[in-house]
Amino acid sequence: PGSKPHENNWEYKALVVVSSNQSPITKKSKKNVQIKVFDKSKITFLKDDFEFISASIGVNVVWETFKEIRVEFIEVGNEYAKDSYNEQLLKSGPNRLLELTYQYDQESNKFKRVN
Repeated sequence: PGSKPHENNWEYKALVVVSSNQSPITKKSKKNVQIKVFDKSKITFLKDDFEFISASIGVNVVWETFKEIRVEFIEVGNEYAKDSYNEQLLKSGPNRLLELTYQYDQESNKFKRVN
């Protein structure tokens, strides 16, 4: 806590998993998204779940200081998906789905969503 990842050899991981029961995953359909942050002992500091109706999902994670994590979800087109929705996304560019900020709560020793 209180440092940047490259300064003190952080031993935390942020993991974002996107899954779907419908195939192909690149097609616009319901996507299940899970965010987890854990340490080398597998203690979980953040777990959050979402659902989107979208094509492929891209994720940008910004975690420069321990106390705050920002996560942005974008819908992106996939050049290998041969459907009109993906083709339009490739032409128009990505759609922003959601942007979240989590801050570390010292009382609970967990990250909590602040927006």
